[in-house]
Amino acid sequence: MSEHPQHAPESTADAVRMVGAAVAASQFEQAAALADTALAHGFIDPSLYNARALWLERQRRDDEALTEYRRARALAPKSSAILNAIGLCLIRLYRPDEAIEAFDEAIRINPGYAPSHQRRGTALGMAGRSRDAEASLRRAASLDPRNAEALANIATMEARKRDFAAAARNAERALAVDAHNTTAHVAMALVEIERREFAKAEARLVALLAGGRLAGTARAIVLGILGDARDGQDRCHDAFADYAAANAELRAVHAPRFAEKVLLGEMLDRMTGWLENTAPESWTAGELSGQHPSPHAFILGFYRSGTTLLEQILASHPAVATVEERELLAEAGERYLTSAEGIGRLSRLEGHELESARAIYWERTREIVPTLEGKLLVDKHPLNTAKLPLIRKLFPGAKIIFAVRDPRDVVLSCFRRHLQINAAMFELLTLEGAAHLYDRTMGFAELCGRLLRMDTCEIRSESLVSGFEDTLATLCGFLEIPYSGEMENFAAHAAARDIRSPSAEQVRRGISAESIGRWRCYQDDLAPVLPVLEPWVQRFGY
Repeated sequence: MSEHPQHAPESTADAVRMVGAAVAASQFEQAAALADTALAHGFIDPSLYNARALWLERQRRDDEALTEYRRARALAPKSSAILNAIGLCLIRLYRPDEAIEAFDEAIRINPGYAPSHQRRGTALGMAGRSRDAEASLRRAASLDPRNAEALANIATMEARKRDFAAAARNAERALAVDAHNTTAHVAMALVEIERREFAKAEARLVALLAGGRLAGTARAIVLGILGDARDGQDRCHDAFADYAAANAELRAVHAPRFAEKVLLGEMLDRMTGWLENTAPESWTAGELSGQHPSPHAFILGFYRSGTTLLEQILASHPAVATVEERELLAEAGERYLTSAEGIGRLSRLEGHELESARAIYWERTREIVPTLEGKLLVDKHPLNTAKLPLIRKLFPGAKIIFAVRDPRDVVLSCFRRHLQINAAMFELLTLEGAAHLYDRTMGFAELCGRLLRMDTCEIRSESLVSGFEDTLATLCGFLEIPYSGEMENFAAHAAARDIRSPSAEQVRRGISAESIGRWRCYQDDLAPVLPVLEPWVQRFGY
């Protein structure tokens, strides 16, 4: 691993002592070189693999570091310290489910170690399990009231839930322990933005950036919130520059993850060609056989088009059950939507294979909603727009609610707002990528509408603002459910739910007109992509 030759240690104990001294002095490259030499001479100890991993981490070679940590764990399976290192490595590799398993095992071995609970909370948050994440963070804070990172993360979660008084208290507690804690300053900036103290938040965030200690995801988060502080002052050109800088940081971090992958935009182009070559009549499904537990509707559209708002409104209806943003069709999508042969096979699907695919979907649904009797099931996931052929074949009687919003506001919002980066979100990190992905997605949806002839209702986000009750009455009529006044209290219901979407914070605010037409303040910055969006602006009548 190292190019620097070292004198061979005389024993394993000698090797451990030399490596430990180098690590203690933060001489990680030297520690790795010493470990290489010791291992080459047949000395074996977990600390030698740890030393190699520490050096690899500092070079951002986390895959290789993970291998070294796992070698260390094979020698010391009861070491909670090694499990914590493995979990942190998995967090950096954006493998939260595996990280949770590592921290769970570390906690089983050493339940009183607060950082394990705090790091588990981080991984749970990445996995979209915000309620479990908060519980884990609170456990860390109860074990160690001076765990600044746990307190700061609790404060950030409280701010996202709009409990700003609690957020300020916990952020101040964290800063009393560590005055330079970035997460605590971010939480305080969120509080200040809510209080419309935009200049104060800006000054706080500029000072953080000026410290020169931030890089990668942490720097991107601060830049993004700085953009919000400047947006609040209507300094839209400055805000746009902040969002662009944040996205550039995220692109640099995530580019290796997606370098060899086919991204959603390219896949939509391929699927468009494959779908055009199928016969429309082949999509006519046979009669549904077997017992299906519920009437069924899908909420589709594009990111930031109002899908989460619609889902949370309907979730407040006593006759509706929801499964918000769960990948219930991922396996079938991989089988049938990734090749021309697969789509052709899907269009002709019938009999046992068709029923088997349906059964898998319903089995996974019942894991989330065990009782569906008497309920309308609503499955919301924007990415399922790309799975319309699959939905048509598996569920020919399902209703499609298609969320629509001004394309210019959609693309601006996508460019500004993203939490966890996946293969689709990665394309939103450039303005051009966001606009072209929107164009491809809408084009694919239009093609599906022509070929598949599904029962579809378009709901405009702006109509919910200008005519809330009338729009909901239209939606309920389409879904064949009675109007319920409970839907009008959706924001209060949403505050108590564990919402997986990046739109959760906006939904908890309730209906607001403040983002309608916000693109106009950014018109000059959006100019390069407005021609791409114009056909859809015309199509939707904006």
